[in-house]
Amino acid sequence: MDNAQKYLTLYNKLAEERLQRFSETYPYTRSWNELQQLYCVELEPEDTVKLFANRNDLSKAVARCLRDTQPVELFGCYQAFTTQDCQMLNDVIFQSTRQRLLSSAITAGGTDHSSFYHNIVAAFACNDFEIIQSFAPADLPFCKYPYYNAPALNLITSLYYQDRAKQTDVLALAEKFLKKKLPVLDAAVIHFLVALMQGDSSRASEALQQASLGFARSRVYGALEKCFAVELHGLYNFARYIDPELFAQISVPTGAGFSISFAEWQRDNAYVTGKLFYQYPSERELMNQILTAKLPQVTLIEHKKNSFIQDESAFLSQLIDAIAPIG
Repeated sequence: MDNAQKYLTLYNKLAEERLQRFSETYPYTRSWNELQQLYCVELEPEDTVKLFANRNDLSKAVARCLRDTQPVELFGCYQAFTTQDCQMLNDVIFQSTRQRLLSSAITAGGTDHSSFYHNIVAAFACNDFEIIQSFAPADLPFCKYPYYNAPALNLITSLYYQDRAKQTDVLALAEKFLKKKLPVLDAAVIHFLVALMQGDSSRASEALQQASLGFARSRVYGALEKCFAVELHGLYNFARYIDPELFAQISVPTGAGFSISFAEWQRDNAYVTGKLFYQYPSERELMNQILTAKLPQVTLIEHKKNSFIQDESAFLSQLIDAIAPIG
């Protein structure tokens, strides 16, 4: 896969530096044995049967499990690039985005659903489009936070739900946002989504290429993340999902962060959706239950007039119901 050797070189360097400083490689685990040993260490002694019988304890355990269990993304990407296994990479993206979304949804952040944007788009990179129905349901109001993830998610949801009535307002908000002085990546993402809504493949191609350049220059992402730009893959795949004919006319972006070989593998495998990459050992069985539970829908609370924040408690309660239904 493109850029795999650079990723592996950087990863091994970080692991060796970690080993020298702290006598451990975590979080840059490199072998299945190391990973298994990591997750076989119990956070706190817990009796799963008793947990499921006491919903208050179960709620605390689920929150702790999501908070303290390191996602498998780093190790999974390392293995996928080592073995040149695109199916594995697809599955790693699926599991890591699912875990991060669940963790974010039960963590008090004081924001609306715009905070899910990055992980929703990352999920699109493994063709997990239904995730949006849980973390950006159709009945939620527009995102209003002052960063590009808000207008971006507004554009994505109106495209996904084919809500023509909202698209005029969404475009107006996007155009207003684009008048600001913005980082290259932020502006390019909005331009790309606007071009999708307007059916302009030429502008979409240009914007996606600008997003690739902006991603490489961004100070938000680290060197490892820049080896594989999951957000770019997600945006590219979203275009196919929304309008296959338009997608066929959009140019593949160039740049180190976009893996053409991974995109080609997805095309050749009918854009298969990822699945769970790793089954946690018995000591972390609760994590398996969390990741396979039916996803709740995010709801919002109006804490000021026309200003909304996530209802984390409601989401956690629904998640508990999905894991251990009453009766």
